[in-house]
Amino acid sequence: MHYDDDFMDDDDHPQRRYPLRVLWRGLKPIAGPHAGAFALAAGLLLIGIAGELCGPLILRQMIDEAIPSRSAGRVAALAGLYAAVFMTTMTVFYTQVIVTTKLGLLIVRDLKGKVFEHMLSLSQSFFDSFPSGKLMARVESDCERVRMLFSETSMAILRSIMLMTGTIGIMAVTNLRITGFVMLLVLPVTLATIPVLRLMRKLWAQVRASYSRISGLVAEYVRAVPVLQVFNATGVAAGKLTSEGRRFLGLEVKASIWEYGFWGFLGSCEVAAVAVILTAGRGGVVAGTITVGSVVLFIEYTRRLFMPIVMFSETLNQVQRALASADRINSILSTETCTPDGDLGEEDFPEDWEEIRFEDVWFRYGRAEWALKGVSLVIARRSLVALVGASGGGKSTIVSLLMRFYEPTGGRITIGGIDIRRFRLDVWRRRLGLVLQNVSLFSGTLSENLTVFDSSVPARRQIESLRTIEAEDLLERIPGGLSGEISEGGQNLSMGERQLINFARAVLHRPEILILDEATSSVDPGTEKRIQKAMDMLFEGRTALVVAHRLTTVRNADRIYVIQAGQVVETGTHLELLECGGVYAGLCRLQLVPEAVNA
Repeated sequence: MHYDDDFMDDDDHPQRRYPLRVLWRGLKPIAGPHAGAFALAAGLLLIGIAGELCGPLILRQMIDEAIPSRSAGRVAALAGLYAAVFMTTMTVFYTQVIVTTKLGLLIVRDLKGKVFEHMLSLSQSFFDSFPSGKLMARVESDCERVRMLFSETSMAILRSIMLMTGTIGIMAVTNLRITGFVMLLVLPVTLATIPVLRLMRKLWAQVRASYSRISGLVAEYVRAVPVLQVFNATGVAAGKLTSEGRRFLGLEVKASIWEYGFWGFLGSCEVAAVAVILTAGRGGVVAGTITVGSVVLFIEYTRRLFMPIVMFSETLNQVQRALASADRINSILSTETCTPDGDLGEEDFPEDWEEIRFEDVWFRYGRAEWALKGVSLVIARRSLVALVGASGGGKSTIVSLLMRFYEPTGGRITIGGIDIRRFRLDVWRRRLGLVLQNVSLFSGTLSENLTVFDSSVPARRQIESLRTIEAEDLLERIPGGLSGEISEGGQNLSMGERQLINFARAVLHRPEILILDEATSSVDPGTEKRIQKAMDMLFEGRTALVVAHRLTTVRNADRIYVIQAGQVVETGTHLELLECGGVYAGLCRLQLVPEAVNA
């Protein structure tokens, strides 16, 4: 499939057209630092094209002068010159390919590094709008297109332009009449090429889409083989695959017929052009107005003319795609974070703070319904505060705002009377420890996961953190102990082991404010008891905010806030809320909390 496009994401939809002025503005910061290397590659390409165009001129001189003169020395000299020009041209082209390949790799390296570094500074709202998997695939394909623009596509366009200009120019100077006849054939072929290429791209896009559907069906049905067998639906699954396979075959055959037919037509036009040259040049050769060598020259140049014209129209589409990719990358780089750094540093932090306050906080995700509606609550220093309520009520949103993953739409969050948005992010987050339900573990050693790649933390402290939560047995269960390898996401560990590492990481960090977001909801009862015991030690002398579904874990909280539909509907201690007989008491009865059952 000559016109297959490896980047399927968003490419099967109509390509948006951008003004060249706008596209260049986005491309300039990317290409600017490498302008010298690009100029060198373009210069080498120009020298190579000049050498390529010299070949037919040397042949003409040999045919018209050297051979008729019967001068063996001159024939040998011209043959040597032809070989030297050929070798020099190939060497220049080889060097140009190396320069452009290195140029493309340098650009994509710098570009990916810049994009990744910038994305690390963006707020969570950016990643809510762009799912990470699709975002990385999109960035990867866009960066690859920009690389190809500088290492392949731009050079292909320059080559086509230089080769066409030089070829037509030399042909016109040699014999304008024959050149006119050739152009009468070339121009209609060029105009006919554009719609054919568009049709072929559309056909191959349909082939790719059908192939993707087949791959998706196969993956889905293989995973569900037991279900298909139990419900006797294997025949239906096979029928759907057969139907899509027939459609794929029809599309592939149709696309192949057009593709090979097009290239066959193009070859026929090249042969026709040679026939036109021979016919138009015959009379001139007989009359002595044109030499045999000139006819050979026209034939050689015509063979070099058709392919650049076809490739020029095709690479223009690739340039538009690459420029659009550069624009998308530039739009990411120009995206500003929604949680910018404040102006207060470490020396400005109120070490004698007494409480954290949510003051009439409102928040919504994009244009969705309000997630928080005027939430006001107080987290006293060295107290244990719990957030409870049904899923979707806004508990995790409160945590996210406190961590500064998002900014309040209205109201403010203060510590010691100072809005937390005024502090630099590193100053604020250095005091926070976070344990989530979904554990984030990295491919690497146990030590790297405990310290989050901070090599300055001694092994003694890492072991102490595990011992604090009574999880030192992990050192024996993971081959290699602290140096033991953990797979991406901790897939070689149980859920309980992953969560224990998560807690040990928080202990090792020694945060002043500890935040637990449903940290024990995904572990077994035995592991939960171990973690609960560790939590009691971990909470001592610290400020803790706990989001919990299992209400047995928050009975000893100093303050419990019941969050419902984005609002605080109840607040008090465990016993106070039970006595009220409201929402919290109802939740306790549903979970068969002993005090609630006996109340």
